[in-house]
Amino acid sequence: MPVQKPILTPPHGGEMVTSSGDSSIEMKVESSESGGEYGAVLWTVRAGEEPPMHTHSREDELVYVVEGQLVARVGDARVEVGPGAYAALPRGVPHTIEVVGDQATLLVTFVPGGLERFLVPRKGEQPDPAAFGLTLP
Repeated sequence: MPVQKPILTPPHGGEMVTSSGDSSIEMKVESSESGGEYGAVLWTVRAGEEPPMHTHSREDELVYVVEGQLVARVGDARVEVGPGAYAALPRGVPHTIEVVGDQATLLVTFVPGGLERFLVPRKGEQPDPAAFGLTLP
């Protein structure tokens, strides 16, 4: 079921979680709004709070670098990227990022949706990576 009506999320208008280290993830599109086709978050990640190398089994991950500098690790490759860079990461490919400097902001879309609720869990939930199809080393 494709998007049935416009989805407009203003700046700081989505549900947000903030870590103890000041990284934040804001919900931009919840998969329930897109008929499950995709979900999207705006992620401001501080150096030292990057995810571990991980692999998705259920969705592809699309990443646009809004600001900041990163080293993207995809499989054995390491690529330095900055604002305007874009990555389409198919499921099954191990990947992570390393922030260069203080922080970076990424617009991340998951296709199909659902994984956005791992990053922005509902109140009281403690999501299990395995329940979301994530493999961590």
